[in-house]
Amino acid sequence: MKKILVINPVTDTSVHETASIYVQQLVAGGDFAVDVVRLSAGPASIETFFDEAYAAPMVVDLVVKNSQRYDGVVVNCFADPGVEASRELVDIPVVGPGEASMLLACTLGHKFAVVSTFRNGGPWAERQARALGIEGRLASASGVDIHVRDLNADPETTLRAITSKARAAVENDGAEVIVLGCTGMAPVAGAIRHALGIPVVEPTAAALGLLEAILDLGLRHSKAGAYSCPTRR
Repeated sequence: MKKILVINPVTDTSVHETASIYVQQLVAGGDFAVDVVRLSAGPASIETFFDEAYAAPMVVDLVVKNSQRYDGVVVNCFADPGVEASRELVDIPVVGPGEASMLLACTLGHKFAVVSTFRNGGPWAERQARALGIEGRLASASGVDIHVRDLNADPETTLRAITSKARAAVENDGAEVIVLGCTGMAPVAGAIRHALGIPVVEPTAAALGLLEAILDLGLRHSKAGAYSCPTRR
């Protein structure tokens, strides 16, 4: 049985526990064993570029230290902190939910929209789509006015806020698929999907599914170009 490490790149215990329960539900009865860990030091949650930069070195360190014990890694944050740097240093696949979910969305419809947290979530998702070369497929990107750590404090309020933004993206911007721009939105993903009646991509599930497919196919990240081993000093 292949083993996957899921890294929650935050220190908040509540966020970690919620994500851990969800991940284990996703893999229950499958062919993969999954361990979920969090950072011992770093940001409580990732909502800014500073948070991402703060988390990245600890993420890379965890990936490297565990690369001989696991067959693959998911860095469980839509910002994908430390993902590309980790790919340079290890020979196992490392997957980020932001990249995985947006690429998956492109297979499910012509245009997709991202609904994240706060005003900076929209421009952030636009930058990610541009980096992936799929900005032309992004109908819109927006955020709800709820902190990551508060997404599960009042699920009904969270559900209404995300559904309202998503519906506006469909009706006004031509989105055919919705990507949830935060892994902390996982508990309400099913209800949003039911309310909208269109594909709603939950990023943790997308990342795990992609990693499992990569492992089943016997693939790994290429080291022939962008991902080259850095010089050690």
